[in-house]
Amino acid sequence: MSSKNKILDLGILKITPSRYPSLKSGAVLYQANCTSCHGEKGLGDGVAGKGLDPAPANFHEAELSPLQAYNVIKLGIEGTGMASYDHLSEDEIWNLSFYVLSLKHDKDNSKAKLPSNLQLDSISKWNDEELQNFLVKFSNNTTVGQVRHYEPERPNPLDVAMENLNISYSVFQEGDNKQAEKHALTSYLEGIELVENMLNASSPALVRDMERDMIAYRKALQNNDKSSVESYYNKLREEISSAKSVLAERDYSFAFIYGSALSILIREALEALLIILIILSVLRPLQVRKAVVAVHSGWVSAVLIGFAGWLFVDRLINLSGASRELMEGAGAILAVLVLLYAGVWLHSHSEVSKWTAFIKNKINRISETGNWAGLFVFSFIVVFREAFEVVLFLSSLKMNNPDVAVSAITWALFTSVVIMAIIAFVFLKYTKKLPLGKIFKMASYMIAVLAVVLAGKGVMAFQEAGYVPITPIDSLPRIDLLGIYPNLQSVSAQVLVLAIIVFLNWRNQKAKEISQHQKSTVKKLNG
Repeated sequence: MSSKNKILDLGILKITPSRYPSLKSGAVLYQANCTSCHGEKGLGDGVAGKGLDPAPANFHEAELSPLQAYNVIKLGIEGTGMASYDHLSEDEIWNLSFYVLSLKHDKDNSKAKLPSNLQLDSISKWNDEELQNFLVKFSNNTTVGQVRHYEPERPNPLDVAMENLNISYSVFQEGDNKQAEKHALTSYLEGIELVENMLNASSPALVRDMERDMIAYRKALQNNDKSSVESYYNKLREEISSAKSVLAERDYSFAFIYGSALSILIREALEALLIILIILSVLRPLQVRKAVVAVHSGWVSAVLIGFAGWLFVDRLINLSGASRELMEGAGAILAVLVLLYAGVWLHSHSEVSKWTAFIKNKINRISETGNWAGLFVFSFIVVFREAFEVVLFLSSLKMNNPDVAVSAITWALFTSVVIMAIIAFVFLKYTKKLPLGKIFKMASYMIAVLAVVLAGKGVMAFQEAGYVPITPIDSLPRIDLLGIYPNLQSVSAQVLVLAIIVFLNWRNQKAKEISQHQKSTVKKLNG
């Protein structure tokens, strides 16, 4: 007996899926990997399966459990045409296994709730006969086909938003302001925020209204302002209902998903790309290969983790909204600190003479020790925080129409890569012709702007997670591109960063004037 068959008999592989498998995802995987041999309907009559000995399995006749199907897909069967598909993720194999078991019940696919005493562990281990015996004994109203075609619906994020908003208002009326604030925050993070990007494509004004009114509602809860709480609660209910209507009218066609995915990919990638390009343009005159490799390694690692996040997106979605915002906010603030240092350093070394001295005294020593970890970490952080947000948004698009979304998102990704490559080529080609001093000055100004933008975004992320209070400024517009949000805390952070930049540049200028004066004095004395 082969080692694979021994493993199958022992049943020592993963027994139960971590979440209920998706038949929609399984159908897509089946079309891509199985129809050539097993046929469109699983009858074992695929074109590529003709002449194989043994013939491909007919899933309408085979007595398999999802677990057995999982093991066969995972390991393959030696001496047959059934290859191992261990390149698929755990979730993908379970999705495919459950879909294969549903094929023989294509005429009994009506929706029904599962019996309360029927657990996922049992469904994954039992074949149809064993499942039938259980249903006859405990649930005469449910058929095997209904179980095999069962797929739990994901809660609509706006339903989650409405439910938590209602709970928030209810517990506020009972006098529990802390719980009211908690549920209001959940209403936004686990509901409204998950559909903001999609909604923004159709009704940006509605998104702004919901964000503004949610902030005002949370503020009213903190101040125990009963009149304002009731007013903003009613406004938010109307706005959430309107948002549901807007999204319900969407057909989630290829064009819509492609356009939405492309816009978010370009928007998020552009900011990170600009920072990486600035770093590379500054490092280029050094001609130190290890530094450039460290930067490229950092952003490539972040992109790869982003792809991995796409494969395990269900686990990312299950991550609490507060945790997601905390990660994004921390990444933004850390990037601000590094950018501040880098911007001041670049401005102070914009003179060629100072740059030459720096090369001799600093870079050569760092190059010898190979201490480029800081460059790797920084380039990783600025790209990862964007990749994380992109994955979450694209996953929400995919859930609405998985059959079309994969193709549309793939094309959007390809298009965005081409656009980013063109931008990178033009930027690097242009800066290559500039004198070193001008490159440094231009980079310092661009970095200063990015630091101010990220300061606003970082504080806003902490506010959305509930870690920083919000004091609205009604007269101030919201400009996401510049990181400007209409509240005192985020604006104050941007003003503070701007003040630090101005002060440090003033100090550098003063130091330069003193140095020039000293040189002039020495020259006069020597003369």
